[in-house]
Amino acid sequence: MKPLLNNRGAIHFTESLALKAVSILLALILWITILSLKAEEKKISVPLEPLLPAGTQIINSIPNSIEFTLSGPRVWLNELERRIQPIQPDLRKTRDTTIGFSISEDLLGELPAGVKVIGFYPAQILIRLDEIGEKYIPVKPNLGGAPARGYEVVDVKTIPTKVAVSGPMSVLESLEAVGTQEVSIDNMKGNRETVASIEVDEQKGLRLSRETKVRVKIFTRKVELGERPEDSP
Repeated sequence: MKPLLNNRGAIHFTESLALKAVSILLALILWITILSLKAEEKKISVPLEPLLPAGTQIINSIPNSIEFTLSGPRVWLNELERRIQPIQPDLRKTRDTTIGFSISEDLLGELPAGVKVIGFYPAQILIRLDEIGEKYIPVKPNLGGAPARGYEVVDVKTIPTKVAVSGPMSVLESLEAVGTQEVSIDNMKGNRETVASIEVDEQKGLRLSRETKVRVKIFTRKVELGERPEDSP
């Protein structure tokens, strides 16, 4: 009989361990569930992507995203962050060049139960639009350094002399010239020809329509003894 009792005791011990393991697992699941449903705050950045009228461009600085502060269960906040869509104010039919609109929680659409918006930044957005155009602008090479002693630069030419630049018309109208990457003339004597990339201010919405490089021709001459460079023709 002893072996039978020992076997039964072992069975009871195994069942007891299994029940304890199940109890611990259930308690862990309950703890995780409670934590996930506990209200907390979270900041979510929502991309801002205005829909613009054809042939226009934004010419002022606007934020790339709107930051919302939300409160609610962690599981719902994480789910909302995964499925949230960009904010896309539709400006395609407007004829105004200056448009302002207010940010509100309605821009997020329907929120999960228990989730609410407790703040957002910025509260107001101002957008300035301008027509996109194209204009031929003179090229002014950017020279760096100084020619050899006793020499001076007498002329600088570019081929082509003007390049097509596209961008907001208000910017193009005030643009007198575009530059190039630095062209060194250190210790230069005689004449030199090189190729230089054209540079435009992309932050102002400017783009090169066609040519991206120009040929730069630089001419120097030797200053005669006793002649000052500023006296030369």
